[in-house]
Amino acid sequence: MKVSAHRAFALLKELAYERVSCSEAEKQAARKLLEVALSTGAEAHIEEFPVACGKVNHAKLVVTEPYVKEYEVTGYERGLSTPEGGVDLEFYYAENGEDAHLANVKGKAVMVNGRLGKKLYEKLMKAGVAAILTFDGTTIDRRSETDCDIRKLREILTEESGACTALHMRTMDAAEIVRRGAKKMHIELSAENYEGTSQNVCAVIEGTEYPDEIISFGAHYDSVYFSTGVYDNMSGSVIIMELLRYFMEHKPARTMKFNWYGSEEQGLLGSKAWVKAHEDELSKHVLMINIDVAAPILGKNVAPILATEKAVGYVDALMREAGIACEVKMDIYSSDCVPFADKGVPAVNLLRFGVPGAGYIHDRRDNLKSNYLSAEALDITLQQALMFTQRVDSAKVFPIERKISDEIVKKVDEYLFKKKDKK
Repeated sequence: MKVSAHRAFALLKELAYERVSCSEAEKQAARKLLEVALSTGAEAHIEEFPVACGKVNHAKLVVTEPYVKEYEVTGYERGLSTPEGGVDLEFYYAENGEDAHLANVKGKAVMVNGRLGKKLYEKLMKAGVAAILTFDGTTIDRRSETDCDIRKLREILTEESGACTALHMRTMDAAEIVRRGAKKMHIELSAENYEGTSQNVCAVIEGTEYPDEIISFGAHYDSVYFSTGVYDNMSGSVIIMELLRYFMEHKPARTMKFNWYGSEEQGLLGSKAWVKAHEDELSKHVLMINIDVAAPILGKNVAPILATEKAVGYVDALMREAGIACEVKMDIYSSDCVPFADKGVPAVNLLRFGVPGAGYIHDRRDNLKSNYLSAEALDITLQQALMFTQRVDSAKVFPIERKISDEIVKKVDEYLFKKKDKK
């Protein structure tokens, strides 16, 4: 049996719909992946885990001085609801949230640039802001062809600083608000919190020679709002399904575990939950292979390695030997490889990034109608993953040392916002 990019792409087409964390659509996709995994003859099951979720019932923003205009906004899930009837606040544009901007923002509605990261959120809350406004997109977007993104105040933001009223808007509207000199605005947010359930789909093939050495494969199958997520990351999900098919027919020397993670887009929640639930077995894991984005026709292959320089050299040499053009480098990657590296399991990411103008992510253009993906392009990463897996699995001595460099440990700790022990 050979792997088939066309069969993988057919499965991708079948699952090309929005699959947001804890939604019925995410559950539907999980059931389909389980069905296909079981059809190969592999042992497979679903593992559920809880997710802190939120629902926004109503969000509104109206500039009231020196002009009056209502703008389309979305409320942050798990944001703090305003009192009934809303609040009237002074407005301030704090740019990147530098100290000079935050000196006089207490009690105001404050707009900031970019995504709402942990450090910025903590600074804003410490400064006493009453509401936070964010934006994304471009100033030349066509309103009819774009969506106002739906975002969430994740627990990593609120666990220490608490919740805040937060709204999101388009960049074109944010620019108009600043350009027209908005001074005051009326804000309303009605939101509720609840605990949802997400799921990981898990399959295993026992090794024939070294069953106590485990190679772990990962790909997330959830998407963000408005996106069918065929690039990010149903492409990776169908690739590891093909690998499962192949190794069920060609039994591996080492035990292989295949995991399709849910709720990755909410902060790697699926892989974090899996690692926590399986911590007792992680000492047997010799490598994690993660595939997150593939199949763009115009693109480039990249392999961030969370291990050591020796591992980078080994992977780079294999790619060169096989004639595969791939940028191999030691670096972290914001995906399901991180929780494994955090527990000392080396990780190799096999990715194919789309070039600007021919690669769309986290918006409505990540779909098959955009015509920037193909089975032939997906086959590039599929064949790369198969070659690499065959080589490491057949090795008499596993070629990648179970070690994470100090550089990667530091980057992983920073990514996970780990606090340093005070001496």
